[in-house]
Order: sequence, then C-alpha cells, then structure tokens
Amino acid sequence: MKLIFKILMILLILSTFTSSACADVLFPGTRGLDRCVKIVNLDEFPEIVLVGHITGPVIQCENPYIISPDKCLTKFYKANELTIYAIDKAYLEAKGLENIDLESDPNLCSYEVEIDPDWYVVNEENPFIREDIEYSIAGFSEDKLIIYTSRKVSEYKAGIPDRTETFEEPVIPGIRLTIKENVSSVEENISSIEEDVSKDVKPVPDEGEANDEGVLNSIIRFLKGLFNAK
Repeated sequence: MKLIFKILMILLILSTFTSSACADVLFPGTRGLDRCVKIVNLDEFPEIVLVGHITGPVIQCENPYIISPDKCLTKFYKANELTIYAIDKAYLEAKGLENIDLESDPNLCSYEVEIDPDWYVVNEENPFIREDIEYSIAGFSEDKLIIYTSRKVSEYKAGIPDRTETFEEPVIPGIRLTIKENVSSVEENISSIEEDVSKDVKPVPDEGEANDEGVLNSIIRFLKGLFNAK
C-alpha cells in the first residue's frame, strides 16, 4: 500500500512540473479562464525592443523571447516569473541578444509582470470566461520600464454582454520618453562593439595596389642585390 502511494505521489509531482499552467490541477469548485496580455503601443517607441525573460522551475518554450504587439505574453507555467526588458534597438543589433546578460546589464530597463499573463482562476459559478488585457508603455524612470493597463475586455457566458474598460495613462513626475537618456553609455558600448569587430577585419588591397606593391618589392630586392654584390 505504501509503495502504491509513493508511486502515485511521484506521478502527481511529475505531471505538475511537466504541464503548462492551463493543465494544472484546480481546487474543487474552481476553473481556469484564458487570459491574453499584449503590449500594444510599441510603434510609439521604435528605438527599443522588448524582450520577455522567464525564470522558474518549468520552462519549455523560447526564452528569452522578442515581444510583439500582436502576440500574447507568456510565462509558460504558473510558478514562473516573467520580466520584460526594454533594450535599445541599435545596442541589441550590435551585441546580439545571446550576448546580453538581461539580469545585470546596466543598459536595460525592466518591468516585472505581476499577473499571470496566460490564465486566471475563478469560482465555478462565475460567468466570467475570458480576459484580454492591453498594456501600453508610458516611458522610463531611472532603470525601470513603465507599463500600465490601458484597456481590458472581459467576456462572459451567453446572455451577459462583454465589458470593455479603458484607463488613462498615469501621471508620473520625471518620466522619460526615451531610454537613451537613462543609459548614456549605450552609444559608447555600440562604438566599442563596432571597433572590436573592425579589428578582426583586415583590409584587402585591390588588384592594382597588389601589382604595384609587387613591382616595388622586386625593384628593392634588385637594388639590394646590386649593392651587396661583391
């Protein structure tokens, strides 16, 4: 009996850590509903790229990943954490995402997502069935990316009309609209990266220059042999 109990416990643990949040066991009387969270105004900040970075016990998806305004955010599993990083586009292109330490690079601004972007739990009798949340970027403050909920659409069971809510942008003293004011070293780092790349590239003389150098070397060798001859 004890052996069977241990096997059942092992299977339960394995199923918990190998399934996504939507497949987890729920408490009796509750159910999950789909939630989609998007960041919709990226076109207003063309100089940056947003990157989602997941940390936690179960990660079986692309990580880190580039955030797009037409795709829902994910943290894959309910026990994971999701942090969004704003990166200067030129800096990202020069260095490459795989070479950036997201958790320690001082050139980035971050935002920690406080809600589960994939799903939500409600009581079984609740008519609420789906939630779409739109985030918007307000700007930057020190090393933080400022994001706020700008629109929320709640869907309900048949017979209950959907509910749409819109929210004003928060008023934050000293907020910036560009990431570069906070990270003045970004352009210096880009220049440093470009210099390192240029050092590895040796100039190749064109055909005319190569021929000229060959003739000149032949003349020099002839004169040296003439004057050194006994």
